[in-house]
Amino acid sequence: MAGSSTMTVEVALPPEQAEAAVYQAFLQAGLESVAGGGGVMRGSVGMSWASWGEQVSATIGHGPQGAVVQLHSQSALPTTLIDFGRNRKNLEKVVAAMRGLAPVV
Repeated sequence: MAGSSTMTVEVALPPEQAEAAVYQAFLQAGLESVAGGGGVMRGSVGMSWASWGEQVSATIGHGPQGAVVQLHSQSALPTTLIDFGRNRKNLEKVVAAMRGLAPVV
């Protein structure tokens, strides 16, 4: 399995508004080809000297305090065994951008 990382955060917004905040957070985090709708968002990180790129996704659903956002980042190259923390850093960038857009619980 390719290197990957998963993170779950709660946002004190209705899921529809949380989805819009996730979209903006993906853009602010520097993700490319951002698209989504219906509670799912996808974006990608291009190739660099340290990686062949990563695919980032978010699933937005109802939660006890508004919306639950499950973020997932995985290496674009399926044979990648070690990601050197790239996937975790991608998710941390998205969450940091979300903090400026919505109340993250």
